[in-house]
Amino acid sequence: MVPSEEARKLVLSFADDELCVGQNHSWWIAIGPFLEEDLAFTSIAQDELGHARALYSLLTDDIDHLAYGRNHSEYRSAHIAEFLCHDWSSALVRHVLHDMAEQIRWSALTNSSWTALGETAQRALAEENFHIQHGLSLLRRLLSSDEGQKRLEPIVLSLAPYGREYFADCDEGLIDDGLLTISMADQERMWVDQVLETFDDFNISVDMGEETQSSGRSGIRSDDFATLHDEMTAVIQIDPNAQW
Repeated sequence: MVPSEEARKLVLSFADDELCVGQNHSWWIAIGPFLEEDLAFTSIAQDELGHARALYSLLTDDIDHLAYGRNHSEYRSAHIAEFLCHDWSSALVRHVLHDMAEQIRWSALTNSSWTALGETAQRALAEENFHIQHGLSLLRRLLSSDEGQKRLEPIVLSLAPYGREYFADCDEGLIDDGLLTISMADQERMWVDQVLETFDDFNISVDMGEETQSSGRSGIRSDDFATLHDEMTAVIQIDPNAQW
């Protein structure tokens, strides 16, 4: 199939989310709180950046320009993906919220009429199952202690509402043409239900807000994006001929 403009926007949003989270995860390489998490975040960062590259490759042959050469306002990443999360508690919570969303988003694409996108989704989903198992296992262990809950609960309450932006793209026509098998509204409901159920087990009542936030999708960047973009383009700034 020839992808529509809405389909291309959806893929670009997803790729930008993956790029930002992969870059943010990579910040923890060699400084994770303990060896197992250092290794896990290194592996997950590589996966997320690989997912971003695979999605960008569906849109262009010049992956480096699309990933790193746009003006800030041309990115479509959700703000929660852009947040630096340079404290471990925030990084872990964002990791879980992001991968819960990813599992749903990739699942909605595995049988896509855009064949190459469906194949990409099938490969990515297999990796996402590891990511979410890892994140939830650690998060639940930490929330089971009084100290862990004291540290993590405020971050959960703060970050969770931002995750709704993952589902802010328009899906007009994408269900009818078979690109998506689950509407964005239904994906969002599935994600919200999963988040609420997960944290309700620890008596954490999350207020998800009444409306999906969509500032990132409309070109408005978070306060953290400029710093993140400087980090992700550092090599190209040194060597403009470097390739991903």
